[in-house]
Formats: sequence, structure tokens, C-alpha cells
Amino acid sequence: MKNIDLRILIGFLVLFGCKSSSSVEEISSEISAIQVISDTTREESPYSQNDQENIKRLIQKTLTDIFKEDLEKGFLDSLSRQFKYSQVDLNEDGNLEILVGLTGPYFCGSGGCTVLLFTSHGDVITRFSVVKYPAYVDSETTNGWKNLILYSGGKNRVVKFDGQKYPSNPSTLPVYSDQVESLNKVLDWMELNSFDF
Repeated sequence: MKNIDLRILIGFLVLFGCKSSSSVEEISSEISAIQVISDTTREESPYSQNDQENIKRLIQKTLTDIFKEDLEKGFLDSLSRQFKYSQVDLNEDGNLEILVGLTGPYFCGSGGCTVLLFTSHGDVITRFSVVKYPAYVDSETTNGWKNLILYSGGKNRVVKFDGQKYPSNPSTLPVYSDQVESLNKVLDWMELNSFDF
């Protein structure tokens, strides 16, 4: 993006440096044209879903926004401000959704922990409760989204998309009776790095 802005600035200097005199209206019109080109170019620049530093910052900002009041009140200790994440395209649209696993006494109890599912841009799709790690992604879909297999209530549960979101409490859902070893494992707590927010 910096290269695009630099090219626009150089073009602006060349364009206006060569003019002997121009009316304010002409200059204003040309600046508007350059701005439209700049805005269009930026829109065409795809958001890199593989830039893990940006993904990490996106998650940190989103979590800080979601839990702003709890953070301000000092409810979250340092352990509860840690997370791990996995990216997976759940609806096969080419965008990687983000599963964020939280930890610590604020988010975890004997039944499991809180897991959040974000869009690739950080919007919350579902906030799951009482989930134990890891999670799995099934190859079967419901309403265009892959089923999740989440361990909750002492068993693996089938979590299906309802057209808007996934159900938030997996412990009440049907048991997944097949083997999970062949499924795509996500939020593998032993394998992933932890980050703070």
C-alpha cells in the first residue's frame, strides 16, 4: 500500500510541477481524480489472510474491543488475556474464518473454555461456551458451512450452522459418533503459540 501511495504522490508532483498556472477549480478537479484512483487502487488491494502479524493484531484489537469494560475493571488476569487461534475456510468462499480459543479462569471452567469464531475481518460470528481443545472441522456442511466438532459436556458434539451462526452452547447438541482422527484439527492447544491481548 505504501508503494501505491508513493506512486500517487510522485504522479501528483509531476502533474502539478509541470503546470505554469492553473485555476483552483482545475487543481481541485485533478486532486479529486487522483483521490478516486488512489481509493480504487486501495479497494483492489486484497487483505492478506496469510499475514499472521496482521491476523494477530486483528484478533488482539477485536478481543480488546469485545472485553473493553472487563479489561478496564481489571477482571482479566494475565492468564485470561491469552489466546490461540486457527484459520479455516468454513463456508468455502475463499476467506479464512478465525477460531480464537481463550484461556484462564475468566474464560475457562470445569466444563471448558470460551471460543470465538470471527470472520476474516474480525466480526464475531459465534461465541461458544464450555468447549475443550482441540476442535475439529468436518467435511460435511449445513446451510453452506462446514460442521464443527467441539468437545463439550464430556463428548464430541456436532455443531451445525443455522444460516446465521453456529449454536453457542455445544453441550446441548447431538453427540458425534464417528472418529475425529481423520478430521481437520484446529485449536490444537499443544501445537499453537499463545498471544496476549
